[in-house]
Amino acid sequence: MPTLTDSRLGPGTMSLGSTDYGTQVSNVRLVPSNDTADGTPTLGIPTPPPLITTTWELQGEAIQDWENADGFVEYCRTNNNTTVAFSWVPNTGKGVTYSGQCTITAVEIGGDVASQLTTSFTFAVVGDVARAAGPATPAPASTK
Repeated sequence: MPTLTDSRLGPGTMSLGSTDYGTQVSNVRLVPSNDTADGTPTLGIPTPPPLITTTWELQGEAIQDWENADGFVEYCRTNNNTTVAFSWVPNTGKGVTYSGQCTITAVEIGGDVASQLTTSFTFAVVGDVARAAGPATPAPASTK
């Protein structure tokens, strides 16, 4: 039976192109979307399994930095509809990296007065997501 692993985010990184925006990202996730269609029945396979197509999105929330010409908000504005490499390390201590290509879209700028502003982002992943494994999880300590 597999052992329970309590995976938690942070500290980690999230890079778009060659820039790490991990210090601004307060929430990040890879979200799958599974579309199904009925298979075509044939004489040999009268009840085929459904055809499933999975697509991914890189989603999250980031602290706004619109006054910074090199910041996340301006990067998204100037690279709108551009496909770039992404790399997400959910927890640097675990050594797991998710990566691929995503299409940048402009994000919301502004919000409530006198508050720390955040903006949501959703970037379509082009193709599949790759996972590079980190070190093996150590076995739990014996309780004898």
